[in-house]
Amino acid sequence: MAEDPFSPSIESLAHVPLGRRGFMGVAGGVLGAVWMSGLLAGPVAADAGSAPLFQRLGEIVLPATETPGAGTAEVFAFASRAVEKGLFGVPADLFARLRAELDARAGGDFLRLPAARQEALVAALDAESYRPGTMGESPWCMTKTLILVGYYTGEAGGSRELDYQPVPGRYDPDIPTGKGYRALSNDWTGLSIRKEVTPS
Repeated sequence: MAEDPFSPSIESLAHVPLGRRGFMGVAGGVLGAVWMSGLLAGPVAADAGSAPLFQRLGEIVLPATETPGAGTAEVFAFASRAVEKGLFGVPADLFARLRAELDARAGGDFLRLPAARQEALVAALDAESYRPGTMGESPWCMTKTLILVGYYTGEAGGSRELDYQPVPGRYDPDIPTGKGYRALSNDWTGLSIRKEVTPS
């Protein structure tokens, strides 16, 4: 059976190159799911305790540069609603599973580790989670997807991190991408470079 483009599965998203300017290939279907599912409201109250962990992970995946990063309440609100509504088939215990995974790797409370150690643990988890044959099994795959979808469908990601043009322009096979270049937020096919999470 063909996959519903407005309800993409975790299997279809797990292999997508994720990272700043390396994600938007599936954004068309995701945006449809966002608007149809009412995911732009605030976070679910029951998930409030997960906000510090999720927002720290957002900072690691997409740190603030000249534009805001993904460690914001807006991105967490999106993720919380996505979990509540089961977007992409995400399990209701996603946040709890992720916390348990990170705390086990940290040998205690992940959030109490120094920033550099947190980044190193997440980088290792990221590399392991996207190995061939294992993608989609770790709670990290879905968490990273929610961070990126929440960011790039929000105000900062959609209109400040990316540029917008009503018509992206003519086909040009040789586009300069040097310093200062910004991908277009409405050009879903123009991004294919994977950026892994790496320690700073």
